[in-house]
Amino acid sequence: MATDPGARRIVVGVDGSAESVAALRWACREASLRTAEVHAVLALESACHQLASYAVPSQRHPGGSWGAVREVLRQSVRDAVSLYPGVSVRTEITEGLAARVLLDHARDADMLVLGRTARGPGEYHGAGPVIRACLRAAPCPVVVIGHDAPAPGEPVSESRQRPQPHLAAAR
Repeated sequence: MATDPGARRIVVGVDGSAESVAALRWACREASLRTAEVHAVLALESACHQLASYAVPSQRHPGGSWGAVREVLRQSVRDAVSLYPGVSVRTEITEGLAARVLLDHARDADMLVLGRTARGPGEYHGAGPVIRACLRAAPCPVVVIGHDAPAPGEPVSESRQRPQPHLAAAR
């Protein structure tokens, strides 16, 4: 994947969940501050799990499951970009294991942004296998955003402190 070496790029994993939409909003805000492009990536794992390793995948048609996947991505981007209309967002749907797809796209990125769920106790609750793999192997800083992060510009009351993103630097 060739990109302009001078261009700033923030990769964000998107799957239509509240967590990934919050991550996309955060990435758009950060891109507006850094004059960067957002690369929203949706990894489609289902097809890679349904075939034997030696089988040839069948062609997908736009009216089938790809249509629903594209609509999830489109709606997520619409929601986030409405807050930051000057930000350029490139979208991509890639078949493969989510962690591998995200790590591949983050290769030349300035940052990888992921959403985490709110299930489970402890500081790293919701850090599932994809987040853990990206934190271990990402070639760039990783930011993990919770679904409860307020929208950019939303006032923060005393009873609700603004959650801080979890940062992990690449080794």
